[in-house]
Amino acid sequence: MIIKKEYHFYAAHRNRAAGAKCGRIHGHTYRVSCFFRFAEIGPGGVCFLFSDIDALVEPLIKSYCHWFLLWEKDPLVDILTNSVEDFKVVPFETSAENLCIWLYDQIVETTGLPLFKIELAETQTSTVIYEPKSI
Repeated sequence: MIIKKEYHFYAAHRNRAAGAKCGRIHGHTYRVSCFFRFAEIGPGGVCFLFSDIDALVEPLIKSYCHWFLLWEKDPLVDILTNSVEDFKVVPFETSAENLCIWLYDQIVETTGLPLFKIELAETQTSTVIYEPKSI
């Protein structure tokens, strides 16, 4: 049985490696779709309560909401640290692809849920899909 759960968060970032347009500070409404594969359906006809998945996954996703996400090697890290401006440092360039993989790993490591695929939409028309076993 596969359960799909959808989440969203708002965040700003910049990715200087992706050219001038993406290299400027800008924001997105990120949409995250998580696909969980469960082997069995329980006695009540339920394999895992939606609310139990939400209780585990949603706080992790929301921990990125309304943050400026910056790669730890971005020169703005030092500038913003010195200006006492809040931001969240991540250990990767903030592309949609890297963020998708990062969220996948965080969900699996933190929750132990059987996540097998994740989709991250950066815009209404642009989505990356990460499914480790198919790569």
